[in-house]
This record gives sequence, C-alpha cells and structure tokens, in this order.
Amino acid sequence: MSTRPLGPPPFIPDDPGPWAVTSHTNHIAGRPGRRRPLPPSGLMLSPPPSLDLPTVGIQDRSDLAGAGPIRVIAAAREAAHWLSFDPEGDVLRGISPYVKRAWSLPDLSLALEERPGDDPAADLPAIEHAIALAESLPPVIAEAPDGSLVAVTVRENRYTVVAVVRPDDRKIVRWIRGARAAAWSADGKLFAVGGDWGVLLSAPLVTPDAS
Repeated sequence: MSTRPLGPPPFIPDDPGPWAVTSHTNHIAGRPGRRRPLPPSGLMLSPPPSLDLPTVGIQDRSDLAGAGPIRVIAAAREAAHWLSFDPEGDVLRGISPYVKRAWSLPDLSLALEERPGDDPAADLPAIEHAIALAESLPPVIAEAPDGSLVAVTVRENRYTVVAVVRPDDRKIVRWIRGARAAAWSADGKLFAVGGDWGVLLSAPLVTPDAS
C-alpha cells in the first residue's frame, strides 16, 4: 500500500460572502450517515450567526485578505487546528493532534509532516461558546498585520466557527462554520483557514474600480 501523500483536492474558488460553511462540514450536516463522494474543498453560503451578536460583514473591496471579497487559490487535505505563516511568506505551518505539518505556498503542497512524541495541539486554547463574544474577546488565534481584524475560534450549536472580528467593538466581519484555525500572512495578502477537513488558502478578490 502506498504511503505517498494524496494530491491537492479540487476546490471552489468563489467567496459566498461573510457567512459561510466549509463544504465538507455542510456535506456531513446535510445527509448524516450516508456515504457520498466528498465535495470540492471550499466555502459555501450559510446563514448569519444564530446568536444575537453584532455583525458588520465584509467591505465592498479590501487589499487585506478576508476583510473584503476573497478568492480561494489553493486547498490541502491535511488537518489543521492551528496555522501560522513563516515571515518569509513561502511556508504555511500547522498543527493538529500529534502532528506538525508545513505546506509550501502558494500551492499548499505538503512539504513536511512530523509526529513528535508530545502532542503539539495539547496547549491550544479552549474553545469558548460564541455567546462569549457579547461580553469579551475569546483567545485570539490570529491577528491581521494592521491590527484591524482578529480571528477567534468559538462554538455555535454543533459547529466550531472561525469568527473574524474587529477587536475594538467585536463586530463580526466573517463567520466560517466548520473551521477552527486561521492565519494571515505578514503582508496581509493571504488568509488561511483550517479544520479537520484540511486547509484553504485565499487572497483578496480585487475588482476594478467603478468608472
């Protein structure tokens, strides 16, 4: 039996907007207990947060990945419960239970996979319920380079959620159900999210200025 890593999955490039669910999470939730071919990795349209939380949504356009419309540019199959970009911008690193990984950019090809004796995910912050956002900011898992946005992981019903919020007023910019990890590159041009299903890499979708 081959132990070679699987190739990258097909992915959905389009941004459904500020309220999304990862395609694999939607697949499982839609028909539990039934086997179907896995959908392409990506984000799908989902309702706004189900709790009474302040929302603002994405900007019409932004050069900061995630703040405005994005385009998914690559996907990987390997799980990630924590993500970070190397300062040089050519490697994305992640951890999941008992595994450390690194992916090369921008194609997210698996460059390194290690299984250390200690669990690198053991010290990740506990995931709070989303209602905590009404009172305070949960542990930040990622911060945009300009400090205008942060990402936190929360729980909502049966989902884990990556919430992208403005730290000054905790208004929600993005709500990504099924994700639990996130990171921005040092220049803010790339935004990655991950979960048990894998990793998605996105960049700003810059549209021409209206004439």
